[in-house]
Amino acid sequence: MFRLFTFFLCCSTAFALDLAESIKSGDFWKKDVKESLQEVHCSQPDDEHLRTSGLSFGDLNTGEVIITVAENKPTALQAMLYNKGDDGTISSEDFNKTVSEARTALDTLLDMRGKLRRAGKNETAVKLKTWEWKWDGGIIRLETSSSGKKDSFEGEFIRLNMAATAKTLNAGGARDTVRKSELRGSITTEEDGTVWLKGVPMVDQGTKGYCMPATLARIFAFYGMDKVDQHALAAVCNSNAGGGTTAYAMEQAMKDVCKKFRTKFIVLEDFLTTHNSIIEPYNKLAKREDKPTVSFQSDILGTADAELLRKARAGKSSQVNKWLKDIKKSIDGGSPVIWLVMVGIYQEEIPLPQDRGGHARLIIGYNLKNKTIIYTDSWGAMHARKTMPAADAMGMTMGRYIIKLR
Repeated sequence: MFRLFTFFLCCSTAFALDLAESIKSGDFWKKDVKESLQEVHCSQPDDEHLRTSGLSFGDLNTGEVIITVAENKPTALQAMLYNKGDDGTISSEDFNKTVSEARTALDTLLDMRGKLRRAGKNETAVKLKTWEWKWDGGIIRLETSSSGKKDSFEGEFIRLNMAATAKTLNAGGARDTVRKSELRGSITTEEDGTVWLKGVPMVDQGTKGYCMPATLARIFAFYGMDKVDQHALAAVCNSNAGGGTTAYAMEQAMKDVCKKFRTKFIVLEDFLTTHNSIIEPYNKLAKREDKPTVSFQSDILGTADAELLRKARAGKSSQVNKWLKDIKKSIDGGSPVIWLVMVGIYQEEIPLPQDRGGHARLIIGYNLKNKTIIYTDSWGAMHARKTMPAADAMGMTMGRYIIKLR
């Protein structure tokens, strides 16, 4: 079964900085964010976010922390207390204990009791149970997601979302979708003929096998819907921290999610059809060149010869031109292309943090003159924009999809 594996270097987890008083007073939202966080290591996946760990809020120690930034000031902060991708599975008893301890800690810190909150219909892609603390200096929401009971229980995440105001914290839902004209404003054309989408946010998947939900989350964030985040999408796509996401699960989940969030899911090449379509032309070439043939069971892209794959799928200019035509149409319309691949077949310009295996990424541009694509991976800033010959891209492709604004 096709799954998507990912690896990345984690930040330090030493709890070096307690933001409790700064958040409680509201001062955190008024200060330069890098000055406030100078005691901890931060990475900057894109222009609008900082990523770190090692923060605490009184008695609450956090995992990954993502801070949204505007004009050097923090506007919102998300801190994970638990998530399946980074922390593994958890029992219902331990999950509920973590939630209870977090509620007690926040009640004590803020001198008030959190109120159970009913989330809006289009706030997130997955059902949440939420408690809220709101005071003059800010707002904090404790959000939890889980499914099943007892032996069938599966915890997805426990997290804190906080900001100076409820209006800021509520931003990024389905109602905040950008206009199509704004998307076209992101299209950049360079002197050499390269056309690409500038400003696609980076969602860093970390060490977990969340390349698919992270890739999908990047598209929704590009469309203005930050609430459709990688952890919620991992839940609806049934993603596994170590084993990734099946293409089939993604396809089924996105049909429902896109209806909810005013978008349309379009299949250019589904996984199964693409996989099967490779076998016959590849085997003809393999027999001609006296090389081993392949079958569906052999996992063609796990054992196939790289040069034969290129010849079978992109041996003619007409094949490449046709493949690029769909890419051009999507990019020219302001939509990135979800690209399922088997990495490790062709050498790439930046070394990848995984060996040969299934992966999800985005195509964000093209050049028809030199027949190349511009693509991006969810592994941080250094993987934000890369180039590859279209023939190589075709050879490693296992599926292409588009999420468009309605």
